[in-house]
Amino acid sequence: MVLRRLTSVGLLVVVLAAAAAALVFHLHGGHWFVVTTSSMGRAAPVGTLVLTEPTRASLPLEVGDVVSFRPPGSPDTVYTHRVASVEAQGIRTSGDTTGAIDPWLLADGDVVGRAVALLPGLGWALRAAPWLALGALAIWAVSSRIADPARRAASRVLLGCLLVSVVAAVQRPFVGVDLLSTTADETGAAAVHVVSTGLAPVRVQADGGGHVDLVSGAVGSASLPDVSGVVDITTTLHLAPGGWIVVALICFSPLLWTLGVGLPNGDLAGPPPAAEATPPRGTSWARAEEAR
Repeated sequence: MVLRRLTSVGLLVVVLAAAAAALVFHLHGGHWFVVTTSSMGRAAPVGTLVLTEPTRASLPLEVGDVVSFRPPGSPDTVYTHRVASVEAQGIRTSGDTTGAIDPWLLADGDVVGRAVALLPGLGWALRAAPWLALGALAIWAVSSRIADPARRAASRVLLGCLLVSVVAAVQRPFVGVDLLSTTADETGAAAVHVVSTGLAPVRVQADGGGHVDLVSGAVGSASLPDVSGVVDITTTLHLAPGGWIVVALICFSPLLWTLGVGLPNGDLAGPPPAAEATPPRGTSWARAEEAR
């Protein structure tokens, strides 16, 4: 019970500290964005949390800086790309995946800020946080109606795992690829070019062709038998033995926790205390004690 209270207090302190830091950062002109496309490759994979600071005249933008901006004519859209060139009329940008120069020229008013931190994976957590928080409240409210402590704890573990699984299935943060292009040279050799959009290492296999192993945000190519028809591309997890062990531990952790606390016994409080013997009718308590 004491450990549970300390854990709850610790989580509350962490949440409040994070909220205070975010408020201070925003009040000083900072912004944050979540990367939703693969244009920045490994520098900022899909799901990266981008933190920006306002640009200042004392620190002009330079080629290679990562900036967040609103393209001319699209005030509701924010991109995060790298500065490709600085010109008298403004700056030009490009993504890392293809290296192609963007079609717009950005003025000072278009630039939201310079990226000061690129935090891979945290964007996925931010996107999932509201759903996980609402789901956790619903699970707590429903399970609180269960009187038996063992059944209540088991229900919370089961429903919590189900909640995380559903959110992960909808957002797909771990495995994914984007198709960039297919090419063929003069000899007829064809290839498909893809970029990984998930957090986990993957293997992309072309049906009847080659394969390529990618980490988050990496670009790679797999050989194709030809480009005259439809070719199936499959994506699977590609982990080292240690990675599979970690995945197995995560998957089996609810079962291990359940076995560890003894929930299958359905008895967390131990055996009930023995009933106190009632003295015969008409016998005083003092005489009953002497008889013992």
